[in-house]
Parts: sequence; structure tokens; C-alpha cells
Amino acid sequence: MTIMLCIFIVMKKQYIFLFFLFLAILPYCYLCFFANPSSDDFGFAFLSQNNEMLHLIKQTYLYYNGRYISNIFIYLNPIAYQSYIGYKIVPLVMIILFLFANFLFVNQFFYKKTRVNKILISLVLSLLFIHNMPIISEGIYWYTGLVIYTLGLIFLLFYVALLIKVIRENRKGVYSLFLVILLFFVCGFNEVLILLMVFFLAVASYIFYKKNLLGKKTISIQFLLSVLFAAAVIFSPGNELRGEAYPDAHNFSHSFLYSIMQVGRFSFLWIGSIPLIAASFIYFQINKKMREENNLFQNSFYINRWVSFLMLFAIIFICVFPAYWSTGILGQHRTLNVAYFFFIIIWFINLTVWFNFYQEKMNYQIKKRIKEQLFIFLLLGIMLTGNGYSALYDVFSGEAYCYNKQLTKRFQNLREAKYTIKRNVVLSPLTNKPRCLFVSDITSNPKDWVNLAYVQFFKLEEKEILLENK
Repeated sequence: MTIMLCIFIVMKKQYIFLFFLFLAILPYCYLCFFANPSSDDFGFAFLSQNNEMLHLIKQTYLYYNGRYISNIFIYLNPIAYQSYIGYKIVPLVMIILFLFANFLFVNQFFYKKTRVNKILISLVLSLLFIHNMPIISEGIYWYTGLVIYTLGLIFLLFYVALLIKVIRENRKGVYSLFLVILLFFVCGFNEVLILLMVFFLAVASYIFYKKNLLGKKTISIQFLLSVLFAAAVIFSPGNELRGEAYPDAHNFSHSFLYSIMQVGRFSFLWIGSIPLIAASFIYFQINKKMREENNLFQNSFYINRWVSFLMLFAIIFICVFPAYWSTGILGQHRTLNVAYFFFIIIWFINLTVWFNFYQEKMNYQIKKRIKEQLFIFLLLGIMLTGNGYSALYDVFSGEAYCYNKQLTKRFQNLREAKYTIKRNVVLSPLTNKPRCLFVSDITSNPKDWVNLAYVQFFKLEEKEILLENK
């Protein structure tokens, strides 16, 4: 203990902070080894096992949805190849990829900063997102939700990083080709990401032409391509057929009213996040330094302060209104995971815009002691509130361990059930439902779609699966 204390004293404070940020990520990484398949995972894995891949992708596009990229990934679920270990490794790989993508993104905005500072900023940005994801189980630890939504964000970060590099360095040729390929991928993951991409590229195109900025042609081409790729998803045959399954859809007054209510709800929850508040105060000093070395920060991202303010709420509205319009309900919250990531980025852009507007009235330095306290406050908030607390609880309470143990036993029993003569396969309900890992369970109704997905995957066609009624 004394040796560790001496090392910390010798080390620079930024390295100490970096150490604790990595420490904050570890519980999320550790929980990956307790992740287990659920609901849609079994259905898509069954289809993958019993159909040719190209045929599956075509049929899904024509009769289910138009997500031409994520539809590929959902059929590559490791359990389709009987790899439950692979299922647990995938979220760990995605967390690492997400951290790396965030670093590339931050590297383009803060290109004059030292590598350590870039790593610090990218880690804070990553943890702010993971800490307050509206539904972390479906965003990281559930394969189907992970590859449709979070993997889309990873590709988005790669795309934005390359876009900034192409514009700032006036790159052409192969860089432009890679940019189009990445945009094609990003737009093929889910409808929410598509709408946000079209929205922000439209805003960027307007700003670039109004301010006559370098790269306006590149941005306008990207916007037009995003509209084209979006049309391929939104107007796909599968999307039209899917919409017919919801009789309460296309009620404008209902959709608009409930969308506004959700905007207020999630805005309040996200702005009130303790780590985000602490990071916002720290960002004040970062913005002051960036104004001196980066034209983008100096010119407040070329955005009017009221426009940037309204964009915060527009993000949420864009994400929830299509759900209400097309189905009549908001349904799952994994789409809000995408909205929250965009919200964080626009939040810090807003801080730059408003800090710059009031720069004369705010011309003071945050004292070093207060800055250190803010860092501690940020770390404690990330670790002990929101998903940070849930992750620690799941690990140290044994919830994750017991959940994994019970499901491992359940899957083993289901594999053996086809050799028994019993008509019904009665399973015990899950006694442990970790906050970060649990998505859904089968029911006492053997005709429930989740139960039927179990039946298909474990090849129990002549049997019925149901929960023990306790």
C-alpha cells in the first residue's frame, strides 16, 4: 500500500486521473463474461443455422426491415455457431472498439493536444455515455441490440473522424471513397441513426455554404448520399410491411404530444447527470484553451447559440417521434441510447457556443484546487451513480455470477430436453436479474414468441417450453 502511494505521488496528476478512468471501465468489461443470449438472439440464430446468408439478408430486407448492414450482423450471432464464449467476448471487443473510435474522434477535434490529454478526453466522453445509457443491457450486453445500435455508433465515430480529417487536410481520392463507404455502413444500421445523420449533415451543409467554409462541396455530397442511403432503408418493402402490424400508428396529435413529453423527460434526466455537470465545469477551462488554437472553437462551431440550444431537444424528438408515428408507442429504449450519445456531443458544443458568447463576463480561471475537486466529483459520479453503481452492484452482490450460473444450467437442460419423452419443458424463473445484463425472460405462456424462439433454437419442435408457475 505504501509503495502504491509513493508511485501516485511521483506520477503526474493527469496519469492518476487516467488510472482511475481505466479503473471505472473495468466493471463494465468484467460483466461481459456473464452476458447471455436472450429473446431475439435465439430467433435470429435459428434462422442463421437453417438458411443461406444471402437469402436471409434479402428476405429480411423485403419482408422485415430495411437495415441492410445490421441485418448482416444479427445473423452472425456467436450462438448460431454454438459459441457461448464468443457471445461473451463480443461485448468486450465492442467496448474496446468504442473506446478506440472515441479516441479517433477526439483526436481530430483536439489535434494539438498531447496524446495523454486526448486519451483523457476520449475516456471521459466514453464513460459519460456508458454511465448514463438509458438501457445499458440492450446497448452492450445483448448481442442483437449491440450490433444494431452501439455498433452503428462506432461506425459513426470512425466516419466523423475521417470526415473532419478530409475537410481539415483537404484530402481527396481514396479518402473520399472510404468516406462514402463508411457513410453507407452508418446509414444501414437503424432508422434513428439514419435520421440523425441526415439532420446533422443538412445543418452542416447549410453552415458550410453560408460561411463559405473549406470543404462545402464534400459536405453537400455527403448530405445527398445520406438522403439516398436513408431512402433505401425507410422506403424498403420490409419497413412498409412491418408498419402494417401496428393499428394505432400514424396518429399525428398522439405522436407529437407524447414525443414532446419524452423530450422533457429525457432532457431532465440527462442534464441532471452528476458526472455531466462536473465535466461541464471542467470543460470551461478546456474551451478557453481550445479557443486560442482552433478556429472551430474560436468561431463557436459557426452555430447561433439559440440554434445550438434547440438542437439538444431536436435530437430527442427526432428519435422518439418516428417510433410513436409508426407504431403508436415508444416501445424499447435502446433507440434512446443513440439519442443520448448525440446529446452529449451537442451538449459540449452548446457549452462552447455559450461560453464564447459570455466570454467577457466569464473571464476568470477555475482555481487548481477546485479543478482537482471537480475531477474527483466526476470520477465518483461515474463510478457510484447511474450504470456505474449498477455495474458495481451486479459484480459485488453476486447477481451477475448467479444469473450466469442459472442460465448456463438452463441452456444445458434445454439441450438435453430433446432426448426426454416429456411433452412440456418446465423451467425455473430467473431468481437473479442483474441491472446491467438482464433483458427479458420466457413466460408461463408456451405460445409466447420468446418461448417459441427457444423451442426453435434448441430443436424442441414437439415440445412446449414454459416457466414454472410459483
